[in-house]
Amino acid sequence: MNRLSFWLIWLFGAGPMLLAVFLYFSGFAPSNSSQRGELLPPGVTLSDWELIDPTGKKHDANGQWQLLLISTAACTDRCAYWQQQLPQVNQALGKDKGRVIWALAAESTQQNQVNNAQLPQQGSAIWLADPNGNLVLQYSLEQTPKDLLKDLKRLLKVSRIG
Repeated sequence: MNRLSFWLIWLFGAGPMLLAVFLYFSGFAPSNSSQRGELLPPGVTLSDWELIDPTGKKHDANGQWQLLLISTAACTDRCAYWQQQLPQVNQALGKDKGRVIWALAAESTQQNQVNNAQLPQQGSAIWLADPNGNLVLQYSLEQTPKDLLKDLKRLLKVSRIG
C-alpha cells in the first residue's frame, strides 16, 4: 500500500507537468482567443512610425495607453463614425479614462491629430499602443466600438502600467 501511494502521488504531481511539456513541444495552441482586435507581433513600436503632433513634436510613448485612428485617404463614412465614437469609448472607460488618450493620424494636421507621410502604408484602422509605445492590437474600421471597449477594459484591468 505504501508503494502504491508513492506512485499515485508522483503521478498526480508530475502528470500535469509532463502533459504540459508534451503539448508545448508538439506545437499545441488554443484555437480561440479572447481579444476582438488583431493581436500584433512584438517589436512594432510607435517610434517606428515617426509621427509628428500638431505642435511639431515627435508623437511617441507618453506613459498612457494610446488609440490611433489612421485615415490614409479622405475620411470615409466609417472614419467619420470612428472619429465620433473614440471620445465616447474613452468616456465609457469610467475611472480609467485618464489612462487612455486617442488621436487621429492622417496626412494633414488638425486638432488632436498626428501625421506622417508613411501612413498610407499602414492602411485605415485603429491601433492600440501600450504606455511603452508598443503597438498591441489593430482594429478594422468595420468593427464595432463595443469590441474595442471590451478589449480596453480587460487590458486596463490587468495592466499595472499606464
